[in-house]
Amino acid sequence: MSSEIVEQDLPGIGRCFTVSVAEDAKVVVVIHHSGRREMYVLQHGGSAEDADAVLTLSDDQSRRLGSILAGAYFKPPVVERVEEIIGGLLIDWATVREESPAAGRTIADMEIRRRTRMTVAAILRADGSKIIAPEPREPISAGDRLVVIGRPEDLETFLRHVIG
Repeated sequence: MSSEIVEQDLPGIGRCFTVSVAEDAKVVVVIHHSGRREMYVLQHGGSAEDADAVLTLSDDQSRRLGSILAGAYFKPPVVERVEEIIGGLLIDWATVREESPAAGRTIADMEIRRRTRMTVAAILRADGSKIIAPEPREPISAGDRLVVIGRPEDLETFLRHVIG
């Protein structure tokens, strides 16, 4: 299930964010200009008046709750295990410009892995298409976002060599 976030201005009040969390459930968060937050859990397409749960939080409480939800206070064992296995792995992305050295060339032409020690894991094309685990002969175009993996200390070399 996609958890698209729908954002809406509430003139004179603030902003409203609606997130689908299950097939027939939504969480609605209203952020007031004052910093106060209200959270509603809606089932079966209900309205705020019919909410299963209503929570009003101060700005500070909201930020703390957000930190908890983001995992700042507790890291599930599975996350710790993944970090153990891939600790030190950087996943980042960069957008190729018209003047970038890689524009119009292939991954192999650029010898990205050999020269930068970074690996192109995916290419997100400007037209919205995606290439996961691209082959070395895959052309790189201006506007492409290259998703790369490697060591943090190799990113600068990658950016200089590929993006320019």
